[in-house]
Amino acid sequence: MCGIFGMIGKNAVGNTLTALKLLEYRGYDSAGIAAKRNGHIDVYKTEGRIAALAKIVQGAEETDMAIGHTRWATHGAVCTQNAHPFLSRDGRFAIVHNGIIENYKQLKQTLPSVDFGSQTDSETVAHLLAREYRGDALQAVLTVARLLKGSFAIAIVCVETRTIYAVKNKSPLVVGLSESGAYLCSDVRCISRFAQRVAVAPDNTVVELSAREAKFYDFFGKEKETDFFTADRFDEAENAEGDFMLKEIFEIPEKLLCALDGYKQSDGLQLGRFTVNALKRIYLIGCGTAYNSGLQAAAVARKWLDLDVLPVIASEFLYDNYPVDDNTLAFLISQSGETADTVRAAERVRERGGKTYAVTNTRSSSLTFVCEHTVNIFAGSEYAVASTKAYNCQLEVLTLLLADIAFARGVLSQSRRSELLDELAALPDAVQGILDDCSSLARVAEQIKNCSAVFYIGRTADYPIACEGSLKLKEISYIHSEAYPAGELKHGTLALMEPTVAVVAISTQSELADKTASSVIEVASRGAKVIAVSPRLFDNALSVKLPRLSPETSGIVSVVPLQLLAYYTAKSLGRDVDKPRHLAKSVTVE
Repeated sequence: MCGIFGMIGKNAVGNTLTALKLLEYRGYDSAGIAAKRNGHIDVYKTEGRIAALAKIVQGAEETDMAIGHTRWATHGAVCTQNAHPFLSRDGRFAIVHNGIIENYKQLKQTLPSVDFGSQTDSETVAHLLAREYRGDALQAVLTVARLLKGSFAIAIVCVETRTIYAVKNKSPLVVGLSESGAYLCSDVRCISRFAQRVAVAPDNTVVELSAREAKFYDFFGKEKETDFFTADRFDEAENAEGDFMLKEIFEIPEKLLCALDGYKQSDGLQLGRFTVNALKRIYLIGCGTAYNSGLQAAAVARKWLDLDVLPVIASEFLYDNYPVDDNTLAFLISQSGETADTVRAAERVRERGGKTYAVTNTRSSSLTFVCEHTVNIFAGSEYAVASTKAYNCQLEVLTLLLADIAFARGVLSQSRRSELLDELAALPDAVQGILDDCSSLARVAEQIKNCSAVFYIGRTADYPIACEGSLKLKEISYIHSEAYPAGELKHGTLALMEPTVAVVAISTQSELADKTASSVIEVASRGAKVIAVSPRLFDNALSVKLPRLSPETSGIVSVVPLQLLAYYTAKSLGRDVDKPRHLAKSVTVE
């Protein structure tokens, strides 16, 4: 969840500061830089955002070797003492760390003479390096690497070498080389700004990075072969005015076109020799917004497919006994491609003989290296922590994939598939119509900003949209929110209805509209405020009008007013919509 960066080359402090700004979406509790100069290591760190760190390093002497860190707290409070980097007790090593050292308490007990200055698991690594150093920094790193258990990407500088070392297991780490220097980073999107050639470090790897080359070893010092490739260039994080979240919502029409065109140009579903007729089950696996897109895609697929299509939260898939065999196909959904639970789930499916397909916004990511097949959603870079346009593009691409499977199995006709493509091509205009009237959502937000709780309800294919709308609201406004199938209200939740509560009812399916209308009457009669998001008007409710679309495509559009509602509610409450408290964009630890 944290962001790490290291480099050897000119203007190392300035470039590291720039990189940390690009990585701030991964964590923004605190930040720091360690710079090696003239036989010693200077450390600058502070609580708060990168802007606070920039003031501290302002005027600092430049150097050609530095490592940096932006933190999302896992161990210890948010304070300067717990900020990275950490120095070893003898000042010889400095480290930054992304991930969790699971056995750090046991390791600390082996260092009884060390006075720890923080509450973190990470500091333990620095002191272990000092203890194991015998004049050879690489050997010390290898020895410590073998002691560690957990998920970690660690960057290390040593006073006595012209090298940056790294230790990697189950947390993302990318190495880059260019004419101007050598780099390592937790994000391919960030490193592509500095390096043309990059390599993804495998698990259980130690990296030895010098100014011109990178060597990769296993934890026992045996050298590994690792391929470098040309990194994609990503959109720069330029947002001089306004919030990234709103900007990204307004990009949805364009990105839906990009996703559709990109899918067509990639020739659609590609499973090699695997035949879809042998399928017994399909899993749609993800976390948070990615899971919700799978939940919605499964609801659509059930209208076509004659086999089990099962959405599963990645962390639950890991520790439950979901059946997997060679007739299983899993779509692993992750905007970043680095979501730890989702990557581990992909590994689990492959270990048991299933087929894996990454659905991601980042082609050069851990998930794409684990999965056999990859489809890009073409949403473009997302910088707001709360995902918006990626959800719409994920859902569109999943709809296309599942339609291709249905067509290949003979349960979706060629004519219906062609109609579906035409309907998807028309969605950008439908979304634009909602965006053109976004001021009405700002007025609705005023109605719910002071509510004690907001409940989102919907039936069948509208329920997943309710889940995503609820998630968006709680993420950035901090209002308590839950989503329910509308028919479940009478089974407990109706007891919570009162004038301080709001209910958002999503209704896009004409055959179920009367059922949803009954639910609206039930909550309104108990004093709750009701907002109806639907192509039709509801009595006793404030209406948010939707265009009429097919059941298979309506969810891609009906979520947009909910994204805007969350945004305007949070803004009205004065929240930081791009960087909500306690959250990070890329969840790289279980």
